[in-house]
Formats: sequence, C-alpha cells, structure tokens
Amino acid sequence: MDSTRATLLRLFVFALALRWAYDVALFLTMGREGLMGADSRGYLTLAHEFAAAARGGSLSGWQWLGPDLPVMPLSSWLLTANMLLFGELVPLTYVMSQGIIDAGTCLLIYGIACGFDDRYAYPAAVAAAINPTQIVLSGLIYIDTPFVFFVALFLFGAIRWLALPSWRYAILIGVGLGGAALVRVLIVPWVAVLMGLLLLVCVLRRKFRLQYVGHVAAASIVFGVLVAPILARNVTQYGAWAFTPQTGAHVSYWIVPLVREAKDGTPWAHGAKQMSVRVKKRLGDRKSSNPFETSTLVAEIGWQELRGLGPSAVIKAWIFGAAINLGSPAVILSPPIARLPRTGFYGTEGHSLTDKVFNFLFRSDNAAYAWALLVGLAGVAILRAVQLCGLGALLAGLSNPAGLLLLLMWIGFVLAVNGPVASPKYRLPIEPALMVLTGAGFCALRDWRRQRR
Repeated sequence: MDSTRATLLRLFVFALALRWAYDVALFLTMGREGLMGADSRGYLTLAHEFAAAARGGSLSGWQWLGPDLPVMPLSSWLLTANMLLFGELVPLTYVMSQGIIDAGTCLLIYGIACGFDDRYAYPAAVAAAINPTQIVLSGLIYIDTPFVFFVALFLFGAIRWLALPSWRYAILIGVGLGGAALVRVLIVPWVAVLMGLLLLVCVLRRKFRLQYVGHVAAASIVFGVLVAPILARNVTQYGAWAFTPQTGAHVSYWIVPLVREAKDGTPWAHGAKQMSVRVKKRLGDRKSSNPFETSTLVAEIGWQELRGLGPSAVIKAWIFGAAINLGSPAVILSPPIARLPRTGFYGTEGHSLTDKVFNFLFRSDNAAYAWALLVGLAGVAILRAVQLCGLGALLAGLSNPAGLLLLLMWIGFVLAVNGPVASPKYRLPIEPALMVLTGAGFCALRDWRRQRR
C-alpha cells in the first residue's frame, strides 16, 4: 500500500510539473495570450461580470448559477473564484488550477487501468501525464479539463462497481456524472445508457440482486440532486424542461452546414451564413424573448434542412468528424502554433471533404504550421497503433469484458454526440479510455518483444 501511494504521488508530481512548466513558459513568452483559445475571452468576460456582481453583493436566487444560461455553473465558479482571489493573474492561476485537476485525472486513469490489469496502470498513467491533448487543453482557459476529471471519476467508479458492486462506488458514479453535467451537458444523455448497462451486466452474469437496483438508484439520485438546481431554474424562469438553450444554434449553424459540406463541398463558413439567413427569414415575427423557445424554433428549422440533405450525407459527415476527432493532433490548439497566420480548416477550400483535408495538410499557406501539423499527425498515428494493440490484448484476454464494453461504449457515445464537429478539444472526454488502451498496448508490445528475444 505504501509503495502504491508513493507511486501515485510521484505520478501526480510528474504530471503537475509538466503542466505547470508548460503554462509558465507560455505565460512568460506570450503573456495572457499564450493561455487563450477561441472561446477564452467569452469565459473571462462572463467571469468578470460574475465576480463584479459577487463583490457588489447583488447576487441572489438563481443568479448564483452563473451569468449565462449555456455555461454550466461549476466552470463559472472555478474561473470566478480565481478572478476574485488573484485578479489580473487569473489566466495563469486558472490554468495552473486546471493542471492540478488534470494531474488528478492521471491518477484516476491509473485506477481505471487497475480494473483490467495492474500491469497496465503505471504505463497508462504515464501516458496520461505526457499526453499532449491533456497538457495543451489544461493550459487553455476552457472548461474541458474539469469535465474530463469528472468523466474519469465516473469511469473509475463504474469499473470498480462492475468488479465489486457497492454503495461507495455507486455514490462515486453519481458524483462523477453530476459533476460532469455541472460543467457540460454532453454527459446528460449518457446517464440512462450507463445505468441500463450496469443492470444489464448484472443480469447477464446471473448475479442480479435487488441491492444492485438500489445502487443504480442511488447513483441516479446523486446525479439528480446535483443537476436539479439547473433544471429547476430553467423550468421556473423559462418553462423549459431542458438544460441548455444551445440546441438550435448547434443544429442549424454547425451540424447542418457540416453535413452540407459533406454532401456537395459547400464550405462550412458559407453554409453557416446561408443557414443564418434562412433562419431569420423563416422565423419572421416568431422571435421570442425566451431563449429556450427560440432554440426550439431554430432547431426545428435545422432538423428540416438536415432531413432534406439525406441520410448518406449525414453518415458521411459523422464518419469524417469521428476520423478528424480521433486523428487531429493537439499541437494545433497550442497558442504558439494556433496563432500562426494561415487558413483554418473550416475556411480551407476543396471540392470534397477529402480534397479539403488534403489541401489543409499539404497545401497550407504557412510552412511552419504545416510541419507542426504533419509531425503531430505522425505522433497520433503511432499512438493509435499502440492503442489498437491494447484493444487487441484486452479482447484476447477478456479479463474484464464488461469494463471494456463500458470504455468502448463511452468512446462511441462521445464520437456520436460530437458528430461532424471536429477538433482535438472534442476528443478530450475519451482520453481516459484511450490512455487505458495505451497502457495495455505498451504491455502487449513489451511482452511480444520479450517473447521474440
């Protein structure tokens, strides 16, 4: 036990040192801009308004849940707390606090890997500690790092519960799911899937007990208690049984243009402008001051357009999106690379998606960016090969088939929900599962090499 604690402490310090070194280096060389991504200014503006209201004592009732409906409260609280405590240093202190959170994620990945084989745990955790996707995104003023921590927490609890059902692990699952939902609503549809999977596994193992139903109910109750304030605010203030008013904009201004691009090559930017014009024209006088009602109307227009594009275009767009989410290197999000002048992926011309990807990779208008991208792609390709070896080892050994099914279902769920919207940022929630496969792949390749010798 003492040796395990010492190992975990070393892993935590190693992961934290890498993240803090990266953060401080960018802050010293680029200032606060070195820690900013595309959406960072919006988050900082909201946190500034929230902090000003908190200082003035003007917050009351539902206002404590944050100043913007689409932004879940936990991320607002974390960023605002840094702003209240550290003032102008908030960009640096926030990403450093994310470094602590992500180092904790590495330890949870260690625990998840132990649920398959103790040998996988250390290489999986080291892979997480040096994982560029985790390091780069924890160094940006985003909300994804806290989200993936709670994802790792519910995966850890679920893997342990599948091995030995208990109230403790059931509560841990509920806390992980609820905490994740308080950062991003992406997790909400997954809750029913996970609860059904836990009960189904018990039935298939012929070890079904009423106590297990109680465990699943307890996890669901904990999740429900944590997210209840969000739903209560939206119902009482807007009459909406929904968590966010973003659905309409997401469907109409992202999904539809990307599916159209997959069908006929229309660039996303052009398709988004077309949809904006159509939405304004079709809404006419039906605009509402209720953001949830507006979202519903905009979503209806988007779904109509999507049905007109046909299922083949939708499938094609989803496949390309999944491929880009799995294959794009995180280095392109790092500010020193991301701020190089060049045409972005969504602005790149091409007669088809394949042509667009080729132009983006090999006909970039910035050589430094192109080289960084290609080197990053080579690294991702090697890592995916190792993970495929890990998947093969887990399938061959079948030491924990239920746990493996859980990881694969989570990967599939995230890729399906993200759909054609592609970026290394949207891959982060599946990194805990991928790091477990990395640990298994490393051990499988090491065993193969020893056998060859």
